[in-house]
Amino acid sequence: MALSDFKRARRSSNTIEDLRRSLATFILSQPAVQHVSICLENWPVRYIVQFIMNCESRMSHHLGFQTLSKQTAFQFGDFRFLPEAQSLLYKGQPVGLGGRGFDILTLLVARAGEVVSKADLFAHVWPDYIVHDHNLKVNVGNLRRSLAELDPSMEYIVTIAGRGYKFVAALESDRPALARQVVASASHHIAAPQVRPLLGRDDATRQISEKLDQAGYVTIVGPGGAGKTSLAVTVAEQSCGANEAIAFADLSTLSDPRFVVPAIASALGVSLGFDDPIAGVIDVLRHNRLLLIIDNCEHVIAMAATIVERISADVPSARIIATSREPLRTRHEQIHFLSGLAYPHQTTTLSISDALQFPAIQLFISKAYGSGDTKPTDEYVRSVVSICSRLDGLALAIELAAGTASVLAPSALDDLFRDGFHTMNRGARDAPLRHQSLEATLDWSYRLLPDREAVLLGLLSVFSGRFNADDVEAMYSAGALEPITGRDALSQLVAKSLVSAEYDGGTVHYRLAESTGAYAARRLSGSLYREKARRHFAVRTKDKLQIAEREWSSQTSREWLGKYRRQIDDVRAAIGWAFDPAGDAALGVELVVAALPLWQELSAFREMLEAIDLAGSNSAALMALAPLGRAKLSTARAWAMTLARHMHPQTDDVWRESIFHANGSRDAEFQIRSVCGQAVFLAYSGRPRTALRSMNEFAAAKALDWTTAPDGKRLLAHIKIYAGEFNSASTHLEALMDDWGHLEEGHGLSRFQVDLPAGIRFSQAFLSWLQGDSDRASRLAGQAIDRAADLDHMISLGNAISLAALPIAFVEGDLETASRLQHQLADVSRRESVGIYEGTAKFFAGAIQSSRGEQAGFTLMQDSISGLLRGNWRARVPFYRSLLAEAYLAASELQLAEDSLRAVLAETGIREERWWHPDLWRVAGMIAAGNRRTDKAMRYFQTSLDCARAMGAGAATKRTQLAIDATDFG
Repeated sequence: MALSDFKRARRSSNTIEDLRRSLATFILSQPAVQHVSICLENWPVRYIVQFIMNCESRMSHHLGFQTLSKQTAFQFGDFRFLPEAQSLLYKGQPVGLGGRGFDILTLLVARAGEVVSKADLFAHVWPDYIVHDHNLKVNVGNLRRSLAELDPSMEYIVTIAGRGYKFVAALESDRPALARQVVASASHHIAAPQVRPLLGRDDATRQISEKLDQAGYVTIVGPGGAGKTSLAVTVAEQSCGANEAIAFADLSTLSDPRFVVPAIASALGVSLGFDDPIAGVIDVLRHNRLLLIIDNCEHVIAMAATIVERISADVPSARIIATSREPLRTRHEQIHFLSGLAYPHQTTTLSISDALQFPAIQLFISKAYGSGDTKPTDEYVRSVVSICSRLDGLALAIELAAGTASVLAPSALDDLFRDGFHTMNRGARDAPLRHQSLEATLDWSYRLLPDREAVLLGLLSVFSGRFNADDVEAMYSAGALEPITGRDALSQLVAKSLVSAEYDGGTVHYRLAESTGAYAARRLSGSLYREKARRHFAVRTKDKLQIAEREWSSQTSREWLGKYRRQIDDVRAAIGWAFDPAGDAALGVELVVAALPLWQELSAFREMLEAIDLAGSNSAALMALAPLGRAKLSTARAWAMTLARHMHPQTDDVWRESIFHANGSRDAEFQIRSVCGQAVFLAYSGRPRTALRSMNEFAAAKALDWTTAPDGKRLLAHIKIYAGEFNSASTHLEALMDDWGHLEEGHGLSRFQVDLPAGIRFSQAFLSWLQGDSDRASRLAGQAIDRAADLDHMISLGNAISLAALPIAFVEGDLETASRLQHQLADVSRRESVGIYEGTAKFFAGAIQSSRGEQAGFTLMQDSISGLLRGNWRARVPFYRSLLAEAYLAASELQLAEDSLRAVLAETGIREERWWHPDLWRVAGMIAAGNRRTDKAMRYFQTSLDCARAMGAGAATKRTQLAIDATDFG
């Protein structure tokens, strides 16, 4: 019975008895096994099936054995093998193997360079028996041991996990082998895997296709999970014509560089003989329309580069795409660097429809939502943007995250990956192991790293965001790396796509993706140099912050924040380690002091206060701090208390403590900071004249000309406005505008939490409005807002809106602008939790509602006033009460209007905060007129005019005159 006849009979067998009969007929027809007596009736079914497979495999390779028998002898290393004589010689001396060993060696040599499956070995060595896998392992082990005892420097047989064994040594024969390298038809090529349509890769596909038409090969280089394989297959499918085939060589399963040649040859259908297999590959590519993809070169990169360069040099027109996590670095290589899918940056303000145009967002939503008709909500899309940004747009990571999100309610997405991506599900079961989880992808890259690169990757994980070359230099010694070794390791990590390099203003900045950083941190946590690395990182962070403080007053706002804004995450990490039991509290206190300017300029007062309290709880470390350091801490603590949602009841005492420490530090500039900070607190709490007295007494005692301290001078001018000293304030502000108000240049960042050019403008806007020039006021307020928003400096922005732009727009009747500004201030309040912003935003939300006839607005206005008073934010409360009274008047609620205005008289700071006095008298006159007390109304109106003219309040004069004109005195 021929093999083909047996296969047909086996397929047509309906019962186990039919199968047994077919098997018996086949066995008895084979000359090699006719002498074997087999009792098939007693065989279990599984043995019959295994025996059938062994027989089929044996017959399938029969031609290969016949070819081998024609060879006289084979040489590998110092061994000479004569299969016909069942003889193996080592340096001319016979080697005893045993029958099974000779049989195994015969088959492996016959198919040198190929993976020989266990089934093939069973069929050849035990053709007529059912044996356990253990027998094969023992005999292969004995064969390896026999070879290794004689030649331990060379490995001849390797195990291919899950597949079989391979003979990997170079072979020479006594006479030329039969031609076994043949140009196979397209059906013999290993086909490329199926890939899904790609999102956002049109440009990359076009660019790679254009490079394929040029001499040389193309390497797609990118991090694991970027989609290199899918892109290579997509380019190949789109580039190949009707008569052009695609061959796919997957190197990811190889454990030894010596297997690269067989893998590439097999992909092209080139049989492996004993001549040069790559010559056969070159011949195939020269004479056939083929596009070859060589996938996953990184772990066998030297061998892969040698082979691909040789092919490309011999056949320049050969169309080859390689994929790797690092370039192959050969002469004919054309590199295409593949980054993640495009995604919107979290700091970029985009509409939801615009965000959905980014391929990273589209991929996530398509995987999480499927093809249903349900549309994601705006909040869901914003969460997706955050996730894709944190994953650097890596396609694999996005698919894994989306797969996890798909089984949860959309509302749970925001919290799903808040603490990292360890909760992500595994990928598809049929995906390569290295792509079944983010951890596996990173494991694949990490295992390929030399020790020095693995050490450096762990060291770099201490950085939370971007870092530069100087930062890396500071870390080398923590891992016992010499600088020259460390620099080389850094360049290699960049080349291998584990570290990203970005150019910004001529400086190279490096960054680890969040997932890579978390993985590297886990590797670092188990190392002996973990604590040393964290200490080096904390010291480096402190040193950078101290440099930043020295530059604080010499650089423009844009320059300083642009340079140091990103350090905040490193600050948090370093402080977290320093105050850990295993850290260094003294270093932690120094870190907190050094970070104060950054917190202040980011308006992160709540975080700053928590850090100061943490430093204060370490009394020993605090006592060791220099007097200036203690002065900085106490002043910053006072600021944090002043700008909290509810002004702390001890704020007054803390400011006095700040001035005490500032005087003890003998630092004149810091003394100015403390005095001005206290003045802000006094003004906010409704005591502007007390604040002026404090500043003037300090200037007199120190013989200080405020012109030399422009931030203080701007503050002095603003407080003078509250005190009703408009002319003096105007003189100061006009001089400041000339000297320091240039938006293009700026001054250093304000020491007192407000950018100076923005502060000058909103103070001048406030004053110009009170003086009667509302157009100039609106223009200056808009400039202040634009500058503060451009700097992303929340205190400057909040002050510009709450102290100038919003009240101006509302009182002037521009409700549309007022409504927009109110929403903007509410956003600032949510970011900063500053009580005066929250109360002001709430008040004007109610004022706008009441102006539009909505009754709920009155309650909102009254509640906001109560909230401001509870928080001790008394500045401007008389102004707000008068606006509430006018709103009641407009609604014909005379008694409520009178009650609201009468409450002003109970305010402790009413005699100090004079800027709105003319309008208080005006509103009192309007209430009196409404109650038909015209004589009293006229007296109030006249007092309003006298007061306004005395201060130079042109706007109040105009409003009072209009009120008089509208009153019926008959």
